[in-house]
Amino acid sequence: MTLKQQIHDLVNGLPDDSPLLVEVREALRMNRAIGEALDDVRAGRTYSAEEFTEKVQERWPGKASA
Repeated sequence: MTLKQQIHDLVNGLPDDSPLLVEVREALRMNRAIGEALDDVRAGRTYSAEEFTEKVQERWPGKASA
């Protein structure tokens, strides 16, 4: 039995309201988000800290960080 089949069997054996399913879903979501962020960095779709601060201040001029 392959690892993929073992994981499939494990998930199928869990009840729908299993907390483990919620944890797995969150881990997968985080993994996907990190992968997308790394893609953004590699493609140069990032801001410097100064650019970010400028954009925040433009959007919310009354808000200042402590």
